[in-house]
Amino acid sequence: MSELSGLFVVKPESVTATKGKDITFVSKVDSSALTRKPVMKWVKGKWLDLSSKAGKHLKFKESYDRNTKIYTYEMSIIKVVDGDAGGYRCEVTAKDKCDSCTFEVSVQAAQEDQQDNILEAFKRS
Repeated sequence: MSELSGLFVVKPESVTATKGKDITFVSKVDSSALTRKPVMKWVKGKWLDLSSKAGKHLKFKESYDRNTKIYTYEMSIIKVVDGDAGGYRCEVTAKDKCDSCTFEVSVQAAQEDQQDNILEAFKRS
């Protein structure tokens, strides 16, 4: 049985994303007390493992700083759509330790500055 521990140095925060824009979530894990590399799992809702969804819409990145023994994990949602809204969780596990944190994504419509004036752009002078 894994014990819950404070492995996160930085946790992803809940955001309101603009439709069509990209957003990135960052989590940092302190591995100085770990015997092996931690495994990060990004989950949407209760059980949807996002690693299987990696591709054009979802990108994952990880890096390691030898000096501080901190792993940095990133999840980017490319061109946010309404379906990306909801609760997310990131879980980190390493042999006998685990930690998780939750965050929310809400999606707002893109700001249309000149929607009223769209036809003006096509008028001939």
